[in-house]
Amino acid sequence: MDRETLRKTLVDLIEQETWERPDRFDDAVKVREELKLDSVDLLSVMLRAEGSLGVTLDSRDFDKITTVGDLLSTIERKMAANSSAKAA
Repeated sequence: MDRETLRKTLVDLIEQETWERPDRFDDAVKVREELKLDSVDLLSVMLRAEGSLGVTLDSRDFDKITTVGDLLSTIERKMAANSSAKAA
């Protein structure tokens, strides 16, 4: 899955969680301040991402996410690790 497809998927997941579609979702957008996701909302979005994308995110990942770019990169890294593990 390329980054833009992943971005669209995450926008959909955030909309499902918050009932609002973000106006901006570029890499520099701050998740908590600009998207107004508190810790519980972000955790719920990450759990939805786990279920729909087949990745496992843990608390260390959660603590590092401050921007949309951080979220996308974290999920991309996990998806790549899953692909490598399946290929081995």
